[in-house]
Amino acid sequence: MRIKQPVSIALIYLTCLFSALWQSVSAEVVDWATPIGKQRLIEAELTQDFFNLAPHFEGQQNKVFCGAASMTIVANALRVQADGQQIPLDNSLVKTHETAYFPDGVSPLFHRYTQTSILANTPLTKAQLLGEPKANKLSRDFGLQLSELAHIARSLNLQVAQTFVEPAKLAQQQYHTALKQQLLNALNEQHQHIIINYSRASLSQKGAGHFSPLAAYHKDSDSFLVMDVSNTYQNWVWVSSNILFEAMATTDVNRSRGFIVIQEAV
Repeated sequence: MRIKQPVSIALIYLTCLFSALWQSVSAEVVDWATPIGKQRLIEAELTQDFFNLAPHFEGQQNKVFCGAASMTIVANALRVQADGQQIPLDNSLVKTHETAYFPDGVSPLFHRYTQTSILANTPLTKAQLLGEPKANKLSRDFGLQLSELAHIARSLNLQVAQTFVEPAKLAQQQYHTALKQQLLNALNEQHQHIIINYSRASLSQKGAGHFSPLAAYHKDSDSFLVMDVSNTYQNWVWVSSNILFEAMATTDVNRSRGFIVIQEAV
């Protein structure tokens, strides 16, 4: 059956439009394992966080533990090899009878934070993280909000600077520049690390709100490396600063998302 000319022209137009939109988004979000992604890591000006965080990377244990996984990576990067830090053992990892053959007084566990021990420092229950309505709230809220993750960091005696990305201001170049400079300053500091809270939809990814550490910056593409903790189906990606801030300027329950910068308390 022959398609009438006006219909065929419309189909061609829509195909070209969707293709252009897809290419635009795909150029803004680049898989780090592609040739372009690898080249960016080689050329990137700010990479020390990548090398500090990568040895401590771990994927989230379930679909709502992205905040816990991100904080675990950062806390271990700051403290595992630091002098004078006593990280408590997570005794839930090994049952008592399983340690029977170890020498007396010797634990098979490492002094490292785990996603379980990190969450011991939140007033939220595991059921609330999995969607049970919180106190004085009727709606379900999966996982953590940015302020709740900041609370966990402070309960570990870490210093936290919290920034909410305001959507009403994002069109202002001065505001955009100031936000980017905050991230660049933190990436440039040896003992500061960034966890971002963003919407996956802005990156054309499956899922909703998410947490992950930020690990590097590539100047020529104006892109940041997101060390995605849900590595069961999503690889690490380079994301342009424009798309990244749009992803953070989305609403989570009652206010916008954003990022926290974490370091040892001084």
